[in-house]
Amino acid sequence: MRLYPASPTGLSRTFAGDVAVILALCLFAWLGMKVHDGIAELAAVGRGIQGSGLAISNSARQTTSAVEGAFNDAAGRVDGLPLVGSDLAGALREAPRGATRPLRETADQQARRLVALGREQERRTYQLAKLVGWLTFAIPALLLLTLTLPRRIRGIVRRTRAQRMFTGAPEHILAARAAYNLPYGQLARYSRDPFTELADGRHAALLAALADDAGVRR
Repeated sequence: MRLYPASPTGLSRTFAGDVAVILALCLFAWLGMKVHDGIAELAAVGRGIQGSGLAISNSARQTTSAVEGAFNDAAGRVDGLPLVGSDLAGALREAPRGATRPLRETADQQARRLVALGREQERRTYQLAKLVGWLTFAIPALLLLTLTLPRRIRGIVRRTRAQRMFTGAPEHILAARAAYNLPYGQLARYSRDPFTELADGRHAALLAALADDAGVRR
């Protein structure tokens, strides 16, 4: 299998084309990563929603704890009063529970909803970032490879077949093919009078022209 033409000019041109394709694929991959990272930053919104839910829960717990603490302090002050002190203190300790318990439960319920919403938003944001990132890379990469890869494969197949045919083939047949099939301008770069050389059995220039056209070595 011959991946590259044998002539220096053809080799340089084909190699430069391969490098350009590889660099373009690297550029597409970099753009895909940048797009992915840019969208992924929006996941901070989901994390912010989760933080808000946790803050609501913590704030409600702190508020209810402060209310209950205030009533407990008041209960501690009246607990020592004669006759009614113990009953009054017990009433003060029980008084806020009927109000603080529903507040705490409602806050916890809303907090759980916000946390779940934030997690779902974060998950979908990462999914979208991955999808758009891959599409940013895949679409131009597939288009580029569709335009360049078939031609590159055809060149490899052509050179490989030509190399096999050159091996052991009669020189006068190959020289005749060069003289009768190659453009005159291409023949003129190797021979001033290709048909006279063919008739005289001087095949070197014609064979060189044919090998260069096929991109192989004799």
